[in-house]
Amino acid sequence: MHTLTVVAFAALCLLGASSLALADDTLKSETGHMKDEMKAGKNAMKAQDNAKESQMRAKKGGAKGPIMQYREKMKAKRHEMMDKMKAHKDAAMANPPAPATTPATAP
Repeated sequence: MHTLTVVAFAALCLLGASSLALADDTLKSETGHMKDEMKAGKNAMKAQDNAKESQMRAKKGGAKGPIMQYREKMKAKRHEMMDKMKAHKDAAMANPPAPATTPATAP
């Protein structure tokens, strides 16, 4: 009787372990399918967004917005100031000022 109980218990353990393994495989396959669907949805949304963006660019005709115009204007101004400063620095290096003389003190 004791051996029969042990054998029955072992059989139930094996059945339980196999059913858990099957359930785990099923769950993994379902989550895999869900992830694939989500990726497909994201890729479709990206393609849709890219299409809309390209349509907006085509509609705009390549004209730059006011922010980009302002940035380019400031960039040109900054480069102009840098060129002026460099020219001023080069002129100062070409003509160094005379060394300052200190008055001699009487002994």
